Amino acid sequence: MAESVLYKPYQYDDAYACDPGVLRFLSRVLSHLPPQSQVLDVGCGTGKPVAETLAAAGHFITGIDNVDAMVELSQKRIPNGMFQLSDMREYVHPKGKQLDAVLMVRSLFRLGREEIEETVRKYGSQLHVGGLVCIATMAADDFNLDNILSGYDHDGLCAREVRKRFMGNHVTSALLTRAGWKQLLQENGFNIVDQKMEVFGPPDQIDSDALPYYYIIAKKVQ
Repeated sequence: MAESVLYKPYQYDDAYACDPGVLRFLSRVLSHLPPQSQVLDVGCGTGKPVAETLAAAGHFITGIDNVDAMVELSQKRIPNGMFQLSDMREYVHPKGKQLDAVLMVRSLFRLGREEIEETVRKYGSQLHVGGLVCIATMAADDFNLDNILSGYDHDGLCAREVRKRFMGNHVTSALLTRAGWKQLLQENGFNIVDQKMEVFGPPDQIDSDALPYYYIIAKKVQ
């Protein structure tokens, strides 16, 4: 995951791998996927629950992460998947290997606005018409103004410094608004077919805020 430098793999598992909001999101993703889909998990983390759930449902998983320990753990958990050490901003998917879905689950929080936009363009371009991009993120408009340190961009579609506490650290993230996500996806040929916000807070000992996660499933239409 993008924030993996802040914690050890099993710490993240203990805190977040059983988040019921993510599990419900994955159930909705599965309802949209054709059998035996080729899926790219961007920021695969420990492989649990995303790659593990999709592989158990009969889909073929390729996962990338920028932390070696995460890649090793994912490969151990999903031996039939293919996991690779790579920065999501630099990864190039093999030519001729068609993707049916790209998942980015909590893996965009360390990117700036322009990097988020470029990442969505890059991976969206590798999907065929009918393919899915499935994103678990947060929307800036779900935070109090006290958490938004430098206001919104002039177009109102992004707050570049949203403060939150995550596993014992105060961190800031660039977060698009719901309107920002809709515009970005539409500009890249996608229609949102499912969206939902769910708040999740891990156990107190994890020292993290309860946060409003925004789940998006979008289908490529052009």
